[in-house]
Amino acid sequence: MQSTEPNWQQNQHMLGGVMLLSQHSSLHRRYSVAEWQQRILPAFELNQFSYYEDSHGRPVAFCNWAFVSLSIRDTLLAAERELIREDWQSGDHIFIPEMIAPYGHARTVVSDLRRRIFLPWKGQRVCTVRGHVHAELGHCVRRVQWFSI
Repeated sequence: MQSTEPNWQQNQHMLGGVMLLSQHSSLHRRYSVAEWQQRILPAFELNQFSYYEDSHGRPVAFCNWAFVSLSIRDTLLAAERELIREDWQSGDHIFIPEMIAPYGHARTVVSDLRRRIFLPWKGQRVCTVRGHVHAELGHCVRRVQWFSI
């Protein structure tokens, strides 16, 4: 698995890859265009993402991150509102809006990000709000997850 460095000429290709990955995630299949614009596009604009392909150029994973203030992080974790464009560089706390790794590459992605991107933040606690679609109820169940860099 190799990480593709951001390049504006490749953004359309990578966005297409993210859409392909989303087809293998019951949660991400439910996203509206507006949700994609809110949760993915700022990462491309700010170069706060990592996109992964296999040796054949097929997408295998995507992750993005925002550097949010403590108050915004608390608001997001409390589900009081969603992440907006102005939040993405509002502070020093790492928040992971999206991790799409439907083929089991999540641990590899986290390891790569720790080594290649987040090394200066070693020891910091990072958070994300994981969602999954409840099989019986058919709606998204949110769960806050913390991990250390």
